[in-house]
Amino acid sequence: MAFLLRVLPTPVPCSVIRPSSGLLWRYASSSSSSDRSRQRVEVQLKESDLTESFVKGSGKGGQKINKVRNCVLLTHIPTGIQVQCQKTRSLDGNRRAARKLLLQKLDDQVNGNLSKRNEKIEKLRRRKARRSAKSKHKYGNVEESAMQEEEEEEEEEIEEDLEDGEELADIDLAEHRFKAKKSK
Repeated sequence: MAFLLRVLPTPVPCSVIRPSSGLLWRYASSSSSSDRSRQRVEVQLKESDLTESFVKGSGKGGQKINKVRNCVLLTHIPTGIQVQCQKTRSLDGNRRAARKLLLQKLDDQVNGNLSKRNEKIEKLRRRKARRSAKSKHKYGNVEESAMQEEEEEEEEEIEEDLEDGEELADIDLAEHRFKAKKSK
């Protein structure tokens, strides 16, 4: 598929055909560039396109994981994508999870930015940005006003210190010196 994308300039996928030989793209020839908007293609797995093998697991769990072949290795023949899954101790659960993961990877490869996973990520990103904007709107003015007040107070203190400094210059410091008491 990557070969097709390199050979043909900016393809417009109309549909994806899944014969047993693999994924094929049909390209539509359009005259204007505005017609070249991509649409999401629904990806489906065929059991004939998959090779499934079971291998011994690894990781934490001790003998019960290392003795049993419940880790599923699923390969999609047309694209060459491999998925290994060992989420649970049950073989059926791992088979379901591996198929789900493979379907997700195929969706990412075929649809790119229009895949379900990328749409969820984009939705979360927009939600986070919306929350951030609301927070800035709600608390941003308070923080700015607090900073301005602090700056104004500092300026007033500096001015008062300068005024006090002028008054101190008029006083004879020799008369007002204090000596520390000696301790016994």
